[in-house]
Amino acid sequence: MNVRLKYIAVLVIVALVGVFAYQSYWLVQLYHTMSEQMDNSIQEAMRVADLKEVFLRLKSIEEKGPHGMMDVSAGVGEDGSIIAKSVTTTQVTVDGEKLEQKTVEVLRSSPQPDSDSIKSEEAFMKMLEDQISVEELAAMIQQGLHLGIDRFEGTRYEKFDTLLTAGLQQLGLSGDHQLLCIKTDTVYRHATTGYLPSSRARHFVYNWTDYGRYELTIEPTTGLVLREMTGILTASGLIVLLLGLAYYFLIRTIIRQRTLDEMKTDFTNNITHELKTPIAVAYAANDALLNFGGQTDEAKQRHYLTLCRQQLERLSGMVEQILSMSMERRRRFKLNIEPINLSELLQPVIEQQQLKADKPVTITTHIEPEDLTVQADRAHLSNILNNLIDNAIKYSPNEAHVEIDASSTAISVTDHGMGIAADKLPHIYDKFYRVPTGDLHDVKGYGLGLFYVKTMVEKHGWSIDVSSTKGEGTTFTIIFL
Repeated sequence: MNVRLKYIAVLVIVALVGVFAYQSYWLVQLYHTMSEQMDNSIQEAMRVADLKEVFLRLKSIEEKGPHGMMDVSAGVGEDGSIIAKSVTTTQVTVDGEKLEQKTVEVLRSSPQPDSDSIKSEEAFMKMLEDQISVEELAAMIQQGLHLGIDRFEGTRYEKFDTLLTAGLQQLGLSGDHQLLCIKTDTVYRHATTGYLPSSRARHFVYNWTDYGRYELTIEPTTGLVLREMTGILTASGLIVLLLGLAYYFLIRTIIRQRTLDEMKTDFTNNITHELKTPIAVAYAANDALLNFGGQTDEAKQRHYLTLCRQQLERLSGMVEQILSMSMERRRRFKLNIEPINLSELLQPVIEQQQLKADKPVTITTHIEPEDLTVQADRAHLSNILNNLIDNAIKYSPNEAHVEIDASSTAISVTDHGMGIAADKLPHIYDKFYRVPTGDLHDVKGYGLGLFYVKTMVEKHGWSIDVSSTKGEGTTFTIIFL
């Protein structure tokens, strides 16, 4: 991996980390926002339940007949504070005489800053522009209603609990809870059967007046918030995953392209050397015949001509393999499938390999049955076997012993040569790949043979398997499917 590729990999990793960090930060902020919204919704559910409970009592009082009068008003003072006034008029009997008794309750919020001596109309318009002030005004009006209704009928704690439970269920909070209704002289407690608040329980307080409040205890709403975020979390996870996969395939493609470029460079160097060698040998033999009296000595003449023929055959074999690679890539390439007697096909292949070998070669065959036929393309099956046997001979030091076994289901070629290391086996079918041999280059080739073999085997609809032990030998098995 060169320096440029390292920089690209580092930039990709930094980009992924940055995207992941930003996504995480955004999701955490969203979680806090939704948690806050959930808390506000719970507070609002308590307020709405209290308002419904007040109106239920008001309706009950109306049904029982007149008991008095109640007037609730609200406004804004000159100092910008919100003022709510509750005037309750009740009838009392004193010494047989009916009298009216008025009770006035005034609620005032804190003065607004920088609001000295402003007109009430201006203060009211300013309040309308402020959402918080409007909410505070509504809350004080509700408290004013409480002050008036409470003088006629006390709070119905059980009804409030029922209304609050329904409101919480609408928010998706159907779990256990505990409710305390605390008044100056009364404490009402209700809890779901068997519920004991944990140390992580959340507490919410709603003050309906200065002398009364509700306290709600529920377990954390984390699970509910996360369930509501399921879609967002899933989408974010998929985006990060897709980005990761995209970057992974990008880096892998770059590495493969670089490896392919290196392999093509190696191939060019190898094929140049391979082509120059037979040309040089044939040229030298021909020069000896022409200039050194080789034509007068029949033995030398035959020797030099044999050398020329061998080198030309070698060149022809190289060209044939390269052309086979080109043919294999054509879209319209088709095999000429026909029944082939395997024994008849193997005989000239074995003779050719023994003839051109530069070392003692022993090839034994075991074909069962003897007249075994295979449905294949004759030329390509011959090339497949030629490549496998040629490799078995080349990678056998000093003397080659090759065994060929064939049956109706498979054919295998086994040698007892140097073998292939286990970590190299997955790459032996790659185009231009050659098993590294350190600084030694005594085995010639340019990495196309096994690529061609695997390609043609798969085009026949077969499969190929290899097993090898370093220093003991290798077996290639073609399985007929």
